[in-house]
Amino acid sequence: MADKLSFLEEKEQFAANLIKRNFTGGMNIMRKVLLSSAIIMAMGSVSFAGHAAESATLSVTGVISPAACDVELSSASVDYGTVQASTLTSTMNQLEAPTVTVSVACDAATAVAVQTVDNRSNSAMTLSEIESNLGVTFPQLIDTNVFGLGNDSAGNKVGALMLAISDATLNGTAGSNLLSSSDKLTWSTKTISPTASYVLTKNGYFALGNSADSVTPAVVTNASYTIKSNVLLKRSDKYPSGEQVNIDGNVTFSVVYL
Repeated sequence: MADKLSFLEEKEQFAANLIKRNFTGGMNIMRKVLLSSAIIMAMGSVSFAGHAAESATLSVTGVISPAACDVELSSASVDYGTVQASTLTSTMNQLEAPTVTVSVACDAATAVAVQTVDNRSNSAMTLSEIESNLGVTFPQLIDTNVFGLGNDSAGNKVGALMLAISDATLNGTAGSNLLSSSDKLTWSTKTISPTASYVLTKNGYFALGNSADSVTPAVVTNASYTIKSNVLLKRSDKYPSGEQVNIDGNVTFSVVYL
């Protein structure tokens, strides 16, 4: 009888231990599930915060392009050919050449001027040098009206170049009201004709006005200017003996938007 009771007690103890182990394992599993769920929820929250944007920026870009204008010369050079030294007998020897046309064409009407730049300015004579070397005076001109022609082997100035506008057209119509400026801000009027030319200034600007009393450059789709060049050379004995001397003037005409 005692043995039977002992056997029953052992069975009850075994059952109690089994229930205890199952309950404890279940709790552990539940803890693991709850912990995993918490981690997943936390990760989800962090990921969502990382992709959130509270503001966005819009860029607005573009380019405003002015009307395009081109400038062309009817001839890229004025060639005086070979000048025989024996013909330079006077104190002042003047050479005239065929005219050159400066044309401006724009793809839309716009206010433009043309600038002249003397690329040989270091060899340009002053009016006093012209008087002392060539024996002639130009009281109506200023030093900036004289362009350079280069230097000879001795470093002396070869001569003087002057460029003058004698005729012009504005948008297909003859234009006689030429405007000139040194700064593109203040313009003065110059009446031109085949017998009354306007002598250009180096590093200056010229344009056309709509009327005789206009002091504002007109808008242009096309314009043309007839330019004649005058070269003044010294007497032959003023150049290095037995050497070839190059006449080397160089002027750039550029479109300037106003």
